[in-house]
Amino acid sequence: MNDLLATLSAAHFGAFTAHDAYDCGYNRESLSQLVRSGRALRVGPSAYVDRNRYAAASPERQHEMTTRAVVRTFDGRVYASHYSALTLMSLPIFGAPLDHIHVTRTADSLSRRRPGLSIHTAYGPGAGLLIGRTPSVTAALAILGAAMTCGIETGVVAADAALANGKAKMDDLQTWLGRLSRHPKVTHARQVVQLADARSESVGESRTRLLLNAIGFRPTPQVEIRHPQGRLVGRVDFLLERERIIVEFDGLLKYAGADGREALAAEKSREDRLRALGYEFVRLTWADLSRPATVERLMRLAVARAAARRAT
Repeated sequence: MNDLLATLSAAHFGAFTAHDAYDCGYNRESLSQLVRSGRALRVGPSAYVDRNRYAAASPERQHEMTTRAVVRTFDGRVYASHYSALTLMSLPIFGAPLDHIHVTRTADSLSRRRPGLSIHTAYGPGAGLLIGRTPSVTAALAILGAAMTCGIETGVVAADAALANGKAKMDDLQTWLGRLSRHPKVTHARQVVQLADARSESVGESRTRLLLNAIGFRPTPQVEIRHPQGRLVGRVDFLLERERIIVEFDGLLKYAGADGREALAAEKSREDRLRALGYEFVRLTWADLSRPATVERLMRLAVARAAARRAT
């Protein structure tokens, strides 16, 4: 890759188009040679990425690079949209097929679908912005689009994070929800707006909250529990105050090595202090989030233990 194309590609996060390459001194044959040599990867019609950068990237960042390249081939006529836009914003994606790109037209009502790409009709005024030189829909639209395409869980995971870090506001979500009222899957988007909560601090916590809601529990996220004398005993992921049950999402927490043993001891001490105040614990892992029947059983057992504790 010559210096001109390398510089241009770097400015677009590793993405470039065939026309970019031609402007930098390549022709069809030399661009094909660039691909054959392993220095560039074709990711769509006239869309390319820096192969080394792509190979070193996570699946989400690979999707971002592909999205930027594909959008660039449309020369300003489309925005990155749906969950593809979420990757540009570094918002979390869960449950979305990363081998498929979504874009939305900037100014007309034609929609198309081809292998690996969906082109959606325009949303209207105020839909877009630039993210690192790539046209994109707003965060609110990306979240609602992801929900309508992939489901409620995908939308809530992104909405929680966007509300927490200020990339979206609830007013924006509600405004665009009203403008999308005739979309056939607007029910998914409506539920996302109802369920989104900025207090969840990770994908795992968002999914935990949704699962608990689905099996009949309404936990309060990120609660500080204090001793009757006022001192802080611990901040917990979720609390069911009436049932006096604490739910914690453990994620990928490891307790290996000296630091891990120290962390485990501190966590056990914290849990003992909270139990002494009359709380029951339920700890969930990534695997548990795919087993709702197991989680419901764990929760019902905790409810029974809490009731027995109160009866003594």
